[in-house]
Amino acid sequence: MGLSLAVTTVEAQIFYEGVDSGFPAPSGDTNVLPAGSKLMRLWDGGCALTEGVAAGHDGYMYFSDITFTKFCKDPTNTYLQAGNIWRYDPRSGDTTIYRSPSGMSNGIKFDADGNMIAALGADYGGRMLIKTEMATGRTFILSGLFRGRPYNALNDVAIDEQGRIYFSDPRYLGHEPVEQPGFAVYRLDTDGSVNRIATAAGKTNGVLVSPD
Repeated sequence: MGLSLAVTTVEAQIFYEGVDSGFPAPSGDTNVLPAGSKLMRLWDGGCALTEGVAAGHDGYMYFSDITFTKFCKDPTNTYLQAGNIWRYDPRSGDTTIYRSPSGMSNGIKFDADGNMIAALGADYGGRMLIKTEMATGRTFILSGLFRGRPYNALNDVAIDEQGRIYFSDPRYLGHEPVEQPGFAVYRLDTDGSVNRIATAAGKTNGVLVSPD
């Protein structure tokens, strides 16, 4: 199995150029894209699923490679993985491993200070919300438990203008016991407190915050 990164510039414009056998031809309204936009395949590798593409303040693009244990092992097909975070350089076109194992990172965002905020899932993952200082490489756990119990499997992240972090907590895979009573969306406030803010949202996945 493989995965593809189909974003380009640090400004995250979407490009389309010709027909790539790995992608269907576009069929939607192209007016939502900047004039002259083109879609280009930048990278095709990893294991199974690309998630959490985010532009870092350092000019690189970062994204999660979710290594399902059912499919993804080392080259000898012996040892399990626990996710990777890759880094793409739009200047050179090179893609390299930034962190491995990633703790099964999924959603990635960068806060106002340029720190990487990552949601870690299950399936030999961390099941927590972490922050990495990009200048030093040090990583801190922002939230690892809610009311004394591990999360199910963090999925996506969003940050509002006040610096509050929203994250979803479903469960799609993993052998770990589910210890939270259902799937939910949480908010980490700037004082470090965590609140469960949405519970009737099905198997929560992507999170967005409206400007208002």
